[in-house]
Amino acid sequence: MFITTLPIIFTYTHLLSELEAGVFLLALLLLVYVYTPEGEKNWRDMAMPSWYLFLHAAWLGHASLWRAFWPFFIFVNAVLYYIDYRIGNLTYTIASWITVHMMLLLPIVWWIISVWRCSSHTRYRILGCAARTVTVCLVIEFILRILITVRYPNTLFDCQLLVAYFGDCR
Repeated sequence: MFITTLPIIFTYTHLLSELEAGVFLLALLLLVYVYTPEGEKNWRDMAMPSWYLFLHAAWLGHASLWRAFWPFFIFVNAVLYYIDYRIGNLTYTIASWITVHMMLLLPIVWWIISVWRCSSHTRYRILGCAARTVTVCLVIEFILRILITVRYPNTLFDCQLLVAYFGDCR
């Protein structure tokens, strides 16, 4: 996360500085820490015999935090890195880039709810807080990506792609 968006925001815009972003993220971490519950000490993780049962258990908050957090975190970051790589090499259109983001919206909603519900199943409160903070950071990442697409498209997309999508090089 933030591999593409923060360098663009810091370099090409005056939206916020590195210090302001650091203070904002630290304040976000502290706020989430205050609202993260203490973990359950006697909770046991069960083996999920099927993919559907795992998704359902994570949605209901009956899975361990690491099972709800890590697989999708790795997946979504790999997808974001891949589509940014493809857009940088002009092998993806802006419409395809936006479509992939829209396809990720529903799984991201599932992931955020699952992580927030499963965060009470960790022994250490800071791990649940960190997982919840990362989910909020993913929402901020998507907001920054929308902002870059709408307000600053020439910072991310090549002029050739902008002419094909918007009709001019903006």
